[in-house]
Amino acid sequence: MHDPSIRLSPKHGLNPAIPRCFFCGERKNEVVLPGLLEGDVEAPRDAVWDHTPCDRCQQYMREGIIVISVRDGESGDNPYRTGGWCVVTEAAVRKLIQPASLVNAIVKKRVAFVPDQVWDLLGLPRGAQKGEP
Repeated sequence: MHDPSIRLSPKHGLNPAIPRCFFCGERKNEVVLPGLLEGDVEAPRDAVWDHTPCDRCQQYMREGIIVISVRDGESGDNPYRTGGWCVVTEAAVRKLIQPASLVNAIVKKRVAFVPDQVWDLLGLPRGAQKGEP
């Protein structure tokens, strides 16, 4: 059986941190209590601790698909971001993207990393827009 208790850090106690959202980078309205970390280091204060969206991004994901611009040639779970961030409708994703298997994966995840070259071809905005991170 898993022991749900927290191992306290001798230096930092519960070692609290306020995590950042993986999707928008804003601080989440929660506290992480990691306790003892390897090497008894202090918990990073401004770090992403998981891929759970913040409340705001959860709402955006209910309304549409979050798209984030990334450097051309980047791949993986956390590609280098280049500043473009917006929400598009599911209908737009279905109209603009192929093949169907990619569309279905994006619709399921509610987020897509888009290479800069494609971002610019689609005419998506760069930088924060009114009401967006």
